[in-house]
Amino acid sequence: MDKIFKKLDEIIDKFDDFIIMSHVNPDLDALGSSLGLYNILLNRNKKVSIFLDSRDLSIYDDSVKKSIEKLNSISFVNKDNYSVNDNACLIILDVHSSKRLYDDCILDKVSNIVILDHHIRRRDYIHNTIYTYINSNLSSMVELISFYLKYSNVSIDSIVASIMLAGLEIDTNNYNLKTTNKTYLAASYLMEMGADIILKQELLKETKDEYVRRADYIKQSFKINDSIAMCILTDNVETSELSEIADDLLKLVDVQASFAIGYIEDKVGVSCRSMGKLDVEKIASKLGGGGSKTNAALQSDLSIREIKNKIIQLVG
Repeated sequence: MDKIFKKLDEIIDKFDDFIIMSHVNPDLDALGSSLGLYNILLNRNKKVSIFLDSRDLSIYDDSVKKSIEKLNSISFVNKDNYSVNDNACLIILDVHSSKRLYDDCILDKVSNIVILDHHIRRRDYIHNTIYTYINSNLSSMVELISFYLKYSNVSIDSIVASIMLAGLEIDTNNYNLKTTNKTYLAASYLMEMGADIILKQELLKETKDEYVRRADYIKQSFKINDSIAMCILTDNVETSELSEIADDLLKLVDVQASFAIGYIEDKVGVSCRSMGKLDVEKIASKLGGGGSKTNAALQSDLSIREIKNKIIQLVG
């Protein structure tokens, strides 16, 4: 990875002003990696902000919001109060699709763009970047930024380390997916940096209502063949809820792949998971989505019934 980090160092040296942005509804991998990169840039005496509207913090539970509030030195900006100059650079983390970007309006205002991602390249990837690094073998963005922190010899607050560790665990489904020796090394380094296991557990907690709601949906799930489970959610849900249900289905005995389908506002969303035998990225891409071999997703204008039937046809 040193070659990648040297390239990033060269880019950082060229600019004075940085904005970090991730995807819509940024999860803890996106948030944690953004905070880690923020510290690297700050250590290089750069002006840096994270593009995240405080009004959108409602997607996180209280423990995450309280942790963010304690990081009062972090500069957050949104579409109402950010500005860029000719020597500004936008670094996009954990996403490379303009449709999934937190706010794609910024693309018309910044000419210097860097993309760092760990998902399989989609057809609608952002063009005209000064540097793009997409490595679908990485478990998460946190894994990459953890090693960049170590390479840069930059220390981080224990809260940041804890958020990063939580993000790493979410993206690997507690080290059950896309986990290599480097993933464990990244987790070990975050522990050395002061990640608090108790705080990490608090960050990953959920309410009883959330747990029961998800359990009810999982109870209604069904097998579409001997090794693939599917769950249909009839209510409007958040993307994160679909992901959690797909993850939980994969924990069941004899389940090698799972699909959670539900309405996300006016679209039908699907979270796809696999233990590796079934390449869910290939299925998602055929339906307009993307991701990795074991973790993919999509949103479609088709109905739930149509999406369900197409997935059943594709898995054979």
